[in-house]
Amino acid sequence: MYVDNLCCAFEECGIECKQFRCPQILRSLPRSVLNLLFVLTEQFVMPVLGMRYDKVIHASNSVSIIGCLTRRTAIIVHDFISVNQRNTAFAARYIRATQRILSAFGRDVIYVSRSTERVGRRSRLFRKSRTFYFPNAFYRFLEKRTEPFMERGEQILLCSGWGKNKDLEGALDLYSRSELYKHRSLQILGLAGRNAIVDEFRGRSSIPQEQIEVLPEMSDADVIKAYQSASWVWVHSRKEGYGRSIAEARFCGGAVVATSISPFREQRDEFTFLYSDLEEFKNAVVECERASHLASARQPHEHDLLKAEIGRFVFGTS
Repeated sequence: MYVDNLCCAFEECGIECKQFRCPQILRSLPRSVLNLLFVLTEQFVMPVLGMRYDKVIHASNSVSIIGCLTRRTAIIVHDFISVNQRNTAFAARYIRATQRILSAFGRDVIYVSRSTERVGRRSRLFRKSRTFYFPNAFYRFLEKRTEPFMERGEQILLCSGWGKNKDLEGALDLYSRSELYKHRSLQILGLAGRNAIVDEFRGRSSIPQEQIEVLPEMSDADVIKAYQSASWVWVHSRKEGYGRSIAEARFCGGAVVATSISPFREQRDEFTFLYSDLEEFKNAVVECERASHLASARQPHEHDLLKAEIGRFVFGTS
């Protein structure tokens, strides 16, 4: 999604952009096989394909080692979750190794958020590199957004996922302990219909089963409808590189309750209410309920920032 929209931004700037991605026919393969194919493609195929282009951007936190030999190579860093040395998974080791090599050559680094950029500067990992800020763009999302917006319902839309950083169990615990379930039903977006964590929670909770609905995998148009029809949007996470769901809710005219982490604080506006614990969550919900009917669609300032940085990256303009 990030890369699709980044390509739109390059095209808006009059720059030809070619995206290389996994063929649809291969996407049903086991994840271990896909990971191996990804590494082989990134390390040995992309350096050959990249010879035809002025710039080659690796968009998944890792980079081709051979590609680092040329100044045309750049890396997009979404987060530093894998940099934690305690993470011994192959993917984390691979990302750390390729980032160190890119750092040694001083090749260009692109950050997706200011908070990720701050972490990168503190780590001094890329101290010899030129750095750029390519914020998330929303061209594809805005194309599919329809106006006037739908009438808002009574349910909350929780944007979550399966990763540990999403802390879905913690969000469900807050939903229960705050007794929010007595007033608002909950729809969960981002699980693509997988119910395991929610079913486990239901088994030890007295919350009526019908109060929590796990949404299936949906098209972009249906996701937009979910944003537009929710009373307000809830984004709960322990760690993120960026909070795309907050921005998308904003573009659909929704008010937001979200955890108080650095990337989310960057996006705070008068209709985004943050919390760090149960009491702050309760207060944020009260404030959101009071203000949600006043919220209207906000337009993305990210697009102007992105175009300016693309000009600096490609042409060296300020």
